[in-house]
Amino acid sequence: MNIAILGLGTIGSGVYELLKGREDIKVKRILDIRCWMDGMTTDIGDIVNDESIECVVETMGGIHPAREYALKCINAGKSYVSANKLLISACAEELSAAAREHGAALLFGAACGGGIPYLASMAQARSIDPITSAGGILNGTTNFILDKIFSEGVDYSEALQEAQRLGYAERDPSSDVDGLDTLRKLILCCAVGFGKLLREEDICVSGISRLNDADIQYAKKKKGLIRLVASASQNDAGEIEAYVLPRLVSEGSLEAGIRTNINLARYSGERMGEFTFCGQGAGKLPTASNILRDLDAIRLNPASSMLPEGLISAKPANKCELRFYVRVPKEKAGALNGFGQSCEAQGDCVLFETKPMTLPTLFEALKGIDDKFIMIL
Repeated sequence: MNIAILGLGTIGSGVYELLKGREDIKVKRILDIRCWMDGMTTDIGDIVNDESIECVVETMGGIHPAREYALKCINAGKSYVSANKLLISACAEELSAAAREHGAALLFGAACGGGIPYLASMAQARSIDPITSAGGILNGTTNFILDKIFSEGVDYSEALQEAQRLGYAERDPSSDVDGLDTLRKLILCCAVGFGKLLREEDICVSGISRLNDADIQYAKKKKGLIRLVASASQNDAGEIEAYVLPRLVSEGSLEAGIRTNINLARYSGERMGEFTFCGQGAGKLPTASNILRDLDAIRLNPASSMLPEGLISAKPANKCELRFYVRVPKEKAGALNGFGQSCEAQGDCVLFETKPMTLPTLFEALKGIDDKFIMIL
């Protein structure tokens, strides 16, 4: 099978490296803004119009021009493999419809879980048993930061700087620490597992960027620690619960044992129960290895798809009631009147433990308060 690679950055170069010496999959073209070896081009038309190229691997990132390139390749009958979570989470319905129309495969295992064969396994399981829940610790950067804080006693800013020094966090880490990266991965989980496509703006999300010493000491006082967790579930009526939030986990829990930048991805089936995957959630060669899994799947089935037929748009119901820890400035404490079971003042902040309540209710009460930290108890 002849393939093309769009983008020869960290992941694209990893794919190129892993394919060296393979006779069954050959890289014929590489698109990049720089051309320094044979077979490279800056013109997507050179790939779209090359009938010998059967599959395109996209590792560019972003929506534009990745969406336009994807549609051109798929409409030309070429299968498409992507590691681009932002593209797939935003354009899954459009790309899936085009792939089915033109008999092309659309796979994106590397877009969630890095080197973990998570989405592919869930897609296979879905054909046997309805998926009832999915999620986990899906962002290695935030897990590295939280692990540093609780295992070594460093503060948030020091842990973030270390993550940036090691290349786990970008210079602008907001996508990771504000929960957006995890949010997009959760959207992919719901699309693959439930056949429901959620929108970013409909999902309750709160990250760790506002974490401070008061929150850390509270967790330690409760003999726990904090992890950023994505959670999605679907009930018998087809209603979805979906959110990305920090969670207080006990010291002996499986989540507490997930160290450094490792991911913990889960899904459950109606009859088969829970499956858990643990491994490198990012990195050049782990992520590239997941792309190669997708390429091998396409060699066996040229019309492979992780998305079910009849993918539909949906909105989370989020009717379940949960208890939360909330920290807000003293002057904003009134926003939680009637919600708190216990409350204590600490410096210029107030710490609440809420009674059971829904996420939409809590988020509505805290609307407009920027200096806050929320986690599930």
